[in-house]
Amino acid sequence: MEIDLWRTDFHTSSGFNQFYRDWRPRDEFCLPVLALHGSLTQSGMWIVPAEAAGSIRMLCPDQRGFGLSNDPGGDSCALFASDALALAQNLLPERYVIMGHSFACSITLEAARMAAGHVAAVVLVDPVVPVGTPSAAPAAHFTPVPETFATIEETERHFRDTEEGKWTDHALRRFVQDIMIRDNEGGPWRLPYAAARLRRLRAFTASPASDHNLLANAKAVRCPVLVFRGGMSKRFSPAAEQPFLGAFASKPRIVVCPNSGHFPTATDPNIVVEELKHFLEGVR
Repeated sequence: MEIDLWRTDFHTSSGFNQFYRDWRPRDEFCLPVLALHGSLTQSGMWIVPAEAAGSIRMLCPDQRGFGLSNDPGGDSCALFASDALALAQNLLPERYVIMGHSFACSITLEAARMAAGHVAAVVLVDPVVPVGTPSAAPAAHFTPVPETFATIEETERHFRDTEEGKWTDHALRRFVQDIMIRDNEGGPWRLPYAAARLRRLRAFTASPASDHNLLANAKAVRCPVLVFRGGMSKRFSPAAEQPFLGAFASKPRIVVCPNSGHFPTATDPNIVVEELKHFLEGVR
């Protein structure tokens, strides 16, 4: 695949410097996609699906405090959504699609509500959907992990041990190379976020002040919605599927990726790409 189709730069808005990758195919067949990564990765998680899809423009920012973007403070869903919309206003045409993974699904839905006249459709990839009472719902995962790894093999072992799904060796190696950061060729591999940054975000999302309310945000969305669920995902279980889909005014289309845990874009990329293309064909 031609990697020269990627453009990278920083976008500055209100003093916030946000790094982004922009996949610019020569022939675009649909509206462009603004793709928002989850809390364990950065914009590199979209490299595989963007290159596999080929003809879909994908604008992929590092969110505040992740990857190469700086951290201006603030963890609200509204702030994350405002960052994304400022980038879209500067770089995308009038109409576009927003896609989010994991915790960014709430941000995606909030952005769709805030910019309903511009967002033509929404794509959600394995949102974190709790089930049952708060005491029974999955708790925020605060287990300390190393922020750096001496070798790529150590990094691969970490993700193989902590993430469900059927990872081929090739898929795991590519995923690690795309989301981890290495400051120089011989240096260690480091996670695309600081541990303190992730703790702060998760403390906020679990607090009474949080506006990261996935179900409430879903109720406000009126555009077409496509949802991917990892068939082996612990964050979006089969029991959570119907309550989540029922929160929307119009039932979304859902696609289950059987070999995937929380990262269908890495472990079932062919399913994600084909279903995404089919969905976008009908979006105007």
